[in-house]
Amino acid sequence: MRLLFTIVAAISLLAISGCSRSKEGGNYTHVASEDSAMNAAIAKAKATSGDFIRAFHEQKPGTKDFYVKKPYPVPSGEVEHMWIKVLQESNGVLDGIVANEAEETHEVKIGQGVSLNISEITDWKYVDERRLVGGYTIRYFYERMSPEEQEDFIKETGFEL
Repeated sequence: MRLLFTIVAAISLLAISGCSRSKEGGNYTHVASEDSAMNAAIAKAKATSGDFIRAFHEQKPGTKDFYVKKPYPVPSGEVEHMWIKVLQESNGVLDGIVANEAEETHEVKIGQGVSLNISEITDWKYVDERRLVGGYTIRYFYERMSPEEQEDFIKETGFEL
């Protein structure tokens, strides 16, 4: 089975700016389930999800844009990972709003309220001043960009890795 991931720039921009109704077009990509670097990014996100929860509850000055990624099934039997803007957390359950347009899943739509268990997170992120914290799948894609694409990405997102 292959995992479906949205490419960094479009999803990050959607998550940072809120909810965009435009389709992501060419900014959507498939990543093989055997991709060891992506699997390591997801494992790191899962292993450090407690850091996200602590930061979310603390909401220190300068921190903003708290998002998690959750997989949703698609008709082919694979999954599409969607960014969720986190609104609250209680007893290991996160409540939030789907922050990007679905490409293949019919399970959720942009702007829809959802709940998920912390154990379902496949990535998490927030911004501290201008620095991205977490965002392990974002970093996966960033590392595969050309220097010019990386420069454009930093300009477009407004945060630094």
